[in-house]
Amino acid sequence: MLITLNSLVDNCSSNSQGVKLFNALDSAVHKNNEIIIVVDNNCSLSSSFLNSSIGSFLEKYGIDLFKSKVKFKGSKNQFNRISEYLNKFSNLYSC
Repeated sequence: MLITLNSLVDNCSSNSQGVKLFNALDSAVHKNNEIIIVVDNNCSLSSSFLNSSIGSFLEKYGIDLFKSKVKFKGSKNQFNRISEYLNKFSNLYSC
């Protein structure tokens, strides 16, 4: 399943917009789909947005399922931001 972020959300800065991405991810996982999230280069991923989307997904399904099902397509900067977020989550919940 291809999720083009700028077609799904109005911005990448609020919790309410993050919930939209979480709902799309949740639906795709229930259909056992692999997911590619296309992140526009102009999209700035705020902590609020990531917590309500990726963070909620990680809390519900875990990081292993996330890594096996979800891929990102975007700029190196966007990839680094998401990778940093995943590392922080992994470090917090690995204890």
